[in-house]
Amino acid sequence: MEFFEDLRPCDIAFSTITDGIYKFFPDIEEKEIKFFYHGTYNVFEVKDHYIFRIPDKTLRNQKGVQLLLNEVKMLHHIQKYVSVAIPDPIYISIDPDCPIMGYEKIPGIPLHKLFNKISEEDKMQIAANIGEFLGELHSKKLFKDAKNNKIVDNSFSCEKYKQNLEEYFKIIQSLLFSLLNHEQKQWIIRLFTNFLDNKVNFKFNYSIIHGDFDSSNILIDPNILNVIGVVDFEESRVYDPAADLLFYNEGDIFFQKVLKSYNENIDANFKERMKFLYGQSCLGYLKYGIENNLPDLVNWGFKLLKMRMNQFPII
Repeated sequence: MEFFEDLRPCDIAFSTITDGIYKFFPDIEEKEIKFFYHGTYNVFEVKDHYIFRIPDKTLRNQKGVQLLLNEVKMLHHIQKYVSVAIPDPIYISIDPDCPIMGYEKIPGIPLHKLFNKISEEDKMQIAANIGEFLGELHSKKLFKDAKNNKIVDNSFSCEKYKQNLEEYFKIIQSLLFSLLNHEQKQWIIRLFTNFLDNKVNFKFNYSIIHGDFDSSNILIDPNILNVIGVVDFEESRVYDPAADLLFYNEGDIFFQKVLKSYNENIDANFKERMKFLYGQSCLGYLKYGIENNLPDLVNWGFKLLKMRMNQFPII
């Protein structure tokens, strides 16, 4: 399995990185900083023991500071409720020119780097771990306590969610449709209209979600092949929990095992919402790439669009 984040080069000068980390480690040398990957954040290993994250160039500003602070707040709350390791930020800089978050490295190998090398039995164990973790993350108690402690606000509602999707659909049409062929446009139109026209899709119990939960952010102990950690919570928020269970690329048996091990409620339209959320996920790459003049991201979005259309033909 391939992820765009693994293919992108670092977009920040190493001298800037060194200067940013210097305030935490005055003896830091450039050779002690190892670039890992570049998604929303440029991610580095420091001194073989820490992970430091610096936002993409489009987020090295006040917006990036708020994204970082929200993630820190969510992590500090969530870690009390889940049984696997998640980042515990201990180094934080809110300089808008170079926001930084650092934490002790969680051992383990990303699932997508191991998936095709392990047995079906081990995959089933990992799928069970994933379902169990998501049940903890999506729990009513975690959400209730987050609201009571003002970790999250109470602004999310299914009605607002539908309104936001309707507005997003208009933006997608305005921004992208001139770049798409007839088949692509019709697929997107049917994807959204079929979903938006079904009122049942907007009757669900929302929760705190991870928001970017895929096999690149799930860490595996290579010795016992269990989930040992989960990382990259920058998209964590109140939302539809179906968004975290989109394991279509790992095969149906794995997918069904995740669902079976998930102990929160799976309502009648849960799987339909999953298909929609998975289908439209490619559009975010296209939108962000166009708005920020990132042609590689646009190309990746088109690649994903083709995959989604093949996986879920809409008649």
